[in-house]
Amino acid sequence: MKITYITMLIGFILMLSACSSIFPWGDSEQFTIIEQGKNIDNRPNMEEVCKGFYISPSIFDAFFEYASITHEETLNERYKSLPCYSSGITYIEEEKFNWIIRAGGVGEFYNETQSFTKVCGIACCAKVDGVC
Repeated sequence: MKITYITMLIGFILMLSACSSIFPWGDSEQFTIIEQGKNIDNRPNMEEVCKGFYISPSIFDAFFEYASITHEETLNERYKSLPCYSSGITYIEEEKFNWIIRAGGVGEFYNETQSFTKVCGIACCAKVDGVC
């Protein structure tokens, strides 16, 4: 009887640990939103409009899955003037990254050692609500 109880307890713990690795965004340490619906400083007239730019964990997941990586040098620097953005912190392959996703479908991911940019094109915009 005691062995059965211990076996069931071990099985339950293993099941919980497997579920936590399947759904990483449910853990507040894996995905944190720092700012929602913010606007860039040089566009104060956009403050009210930008309040509606909201990134949820599911929108973040979809953006990250469907947006394409691009090299910043191929992008025109004008994307940084897109006025509305949300930002936060996430872990990608156990490495901490800051992120900024701008209305218009451009996301920057960076840390102390590396950075990359993802752009949500036409197909991505059709799958990711509220980003483009």
